Amino acid sequence: MLSTYEFLLVKRFLFSKKTDGYISVFSWFSVIGIMIGVAAIIIVMSVMNGFREELTTRLLGINGHLNIYSQSGQIAHNEIKLINSLKIKNIKIFPLIETQALLISKKSSKGVYLRGYENIDLMDTHFLNNQIVKGHLFTDNPNDIVIGYTLANRLGLTVGEKIKIAIPKTDKTIFGNIPRFKTLQITGIFNVGMYEYDSNFVFTNPVMPRKLLMIENNNYNKIELFTQDPNNIEQVQLEIDNKIKTMNNQLYSLSWKENNSSLINALNVEKNVMFLILTLIILVASMNIISGLIIFVKEKNKDIAILKTIGLSNSSLMRIFMSIGLLIGLIGTSLGGILGVIFSKNISSIQNILEKLFKTDLFAKEVYYLSSLPSRLDQIEVLYVVLISLIISLFATVFPAYRSSLIDPIKSLKND
Repeated sequence: MLSTYEFLLVKRFLFSKKTDGYISVFSWFSVIGIMIGVAAIIIVMSVMNGFREELTTRLLGINGHLNIYSQSGQIAHNEIKLINSLKIKNIKIFPLIETQALLISKKSSKGVYLRGYENIDLMDTHFLNNQIVKGHLFTDNPNDIVIGYTLANRLGLTVGEKIKIAIPKTDKTIFGNIPRFKTLQITGIFNVGMYEYDSNFVFTNPVMPRKLLMIENNNYNKIELFTQDPNNIEQVQLEIDNKIKTMNNQLYSLSWKENNSSLINALNVEKNVMFLILTLIILVASMNIISGLIIFVKEKNKDIAILKTIGLSNSSLMRIFMSIGLLIGLIGTSLGGILGVIFSKNISSIQNILEKLFKTDLFAKEVYYLSSLPSRLDQIEVLYVVLISLIISLFATVFPAYRSSLIDPIKSLKND
């Protein structure tokens, strides 16, 4: 804590009436540098949080948070009932049949992932029911199919048209191996907002894919589980795995984090690296505090010598100059924090203004699969950034403050 006379000296040194432009320039550069560094970290971290949340939401929107498979290729109905009996809170279970397939239209063909769900399971509980943009969800009719918006445009298809589908299974005939085909009618078109899924997935009743894959009645080859907290899917997976072991069968589980581990690790590494790189901006700005205070101490040699002559201690001098540097850091950090929070909260509006001003697309949907720059402000991260900036600013003042305590009042006054 500063005493009264130390506080007066800090005020006197920092807001002196003498016009010393050299010192003022260094002080302003220090404040601006720290402000830009803090604001840049907050903005970048918010955008990366928003991008990760948006990407995770879309990845999870069409895929189960936890998937259960069988080494035999079939999951029996009694095994599904056993998993349902676990009664895990806030969890939804969807048995399905999934396979790769070839979608064939009059103009072209496209490899897709075919998923067969029970119609009753999707009503009001599955994401797909809310993503239909044309037509309606497939019914109990085994010949109904729902395709993605991008896939429909690519193949020139619309609701009501018929299309053929083939799976990588063949029937042996006298003419050789013939792929298994089925003609289906498009009842709906969905749009989840992500190109990869809108162009590669089709959904139908499980009756048709079950017959094509020759899976026994009431059996499936996959179970999807959805939870309200996918980030903590490990706890649910542990409970499921313990139950699977007691069943003594060939079932095994994979979580969405395991299926996308490379992507998640890449995002985490990128976020940490960006944080370190942007922290260097604050570190460089703190160098201005060091150089500015050293020059300031040099210019105030005579004043410091007089103060030491009348009894000012070295520890008081160190506290005074450390307070000056810390105050510069505090001002820069506060302004940067405010700027970063305002920018992060209004980043979509700022993006629109810049696009209109420069007449260009700053965030191409074709490249990023997102129509606007996502942002999610994390208050804990903002607090960490502010604390790190203040700590760096504090350490930057130690050397200049120590230099001020080494001034010999006799030599300084003698030279002047």
